[in-house]
Amino acid sequence: MAKIAASKARFEFNSVELQDELTSISQDVNVELPVVTALGDTGPRRVEGNYDFSYALEGTADFSSGQGDAAIFGRIGNGGSAGAFDPTGKAAGTNDPNYDSTSLLVGSYSVRASVGQPITYTANLFGDSALSRATS
Repeated sequence: MAKIAASKARFEFNSVELQDELTSISQDVNVELPVVTALGDTGPRRVEGNYDFSYALEGTADFSSGQGDAAIFGRIGNGGSAGAFDPTGKAAGTNDPNYDSTSLLVGSYSVRASVGQPITYTANLFGDSALSRATS
């Protein structure tokens, strides 16, 4: 399979597409794996538990109505909102997975302004529902 440029990725949160201002996005999925090793075991044993997922976003701030700042800041303390991540920027397909969640919560939001530099932001969104992976 050919390598795909990250510039094609699509990310939507709170009904706003953010890819036009994002410079970086990462999706992290972590599974609970508590150790249940007993005295008679010859090595570690684990039990697979539930999973958690989150997104780390970095971008250039756009303070216009209906853009990232309004979409993210508007959800702080106001419950979750749906999110969609399409790493290839294409519709779901065999080689183009799309990840969707009905609820993401804003865990942190930071805006940074430095002299002579663009105003940027970072945000961390945490899953508050199931994460689905569509390939068709």
